[in-house]
Amino acid sequence: MDGTEMVDMLGLRLEDPSEASFTSATKIKAINIAQRTVVNLIDNAYLTELQNIDSYTLHATNGFTANALTSGSSAFSSLGVDPIRGGVIAVKGYNKTGAEGSYVVSDLGFANMIEPQDVKRLENSYLAGSTSNVVAYVFKESLYVEPTTVEAVDIWFLKNPTDIANDDTECELNIALHEVILDFAESQLWKMDNKPDRAGVAYTNAINQIKALNERYQVEKPKGIGTQGRA
Repeated sequence: MDGTEMVDMLGLRLEDPSEASFTSATKIKAINIAQRTVVNLIDNAYLTELQNIDSYTLHATNGFTANALTSGSSAFSSLGVDPIRGGVIAVKGYNKTGAEGSYVVSDLGFANMIEPQDVKRLENSYLAGSTSNVVAYVFKESLYVEPTTVEAVDIWFLKNPTDIANDDTECELNIALHEVILDFAESQLWKMDNKPDRAGVAYTNAINQIKALNERYQVEKPKGIGTQGRA
C-alpha cells in the first residue's frame, strides 16, 4: 500500500473516513510510529527491503581519504549509517598494497563480530585483531574495527525505514507487514480517542501477527552446514 491508501484504510477502520476526529497528519504520525514498532519487533528475515551495504575509508594511508574513523571508531551519524537496533549485520575489511595509481586491494574477509563486553579478550595475543582475523564491534552507536591498520570496510546493515507520507509512495516494508502497521496505528489512535477496548483489540491483532511470523521463520529458516544449530 502507498501512504494515501494507508491513510484511507485507517480512516475506515476508525469509522472516520471524513476525518472528523483524526486528520491525515495525525494518521500519518501514527502510521510512522507503527512502522518503527513493527521493525523493532519483527525478525530481521522479514526486513530484506532494509538491507544495505555502504563502503567507508578508515585511514588516511596509501592515498585513502581521512575521515572520522581514523582513530579506529566512528559515530554512525558522521557516516550517514542509520542502523536499526544497532543492526550491523557484518563488516568486511580491506587493505591495499603497491604504489599510488597501481595499488592492489586486499580483501581481508568478513570481520569477527563480537559484543562490547568481550573486548578485553582482544588483549590475548591469540585473539587480538589482525589482518588475518579482523574484529569489529558496535558500542554507543559507533563501529570499532581491529586492527587499526585496516584501511577500509564495507558495512552491511539494516537501515531505518523511510517515513511514510500521505502520497502515492509505496510503504518500504514487505507488503505482508502493511496490515500489521495499520493495526498498531489503529491502536494508537483509539487510545487517543479514549477507547481502550478497541485499542486493545487492534494491538492484540498486531502482536499476534508478529508472533506468528516470527515463529514461522524459526520453523522455516534454512538449516544446514554452517547455519545455527548445525555442525
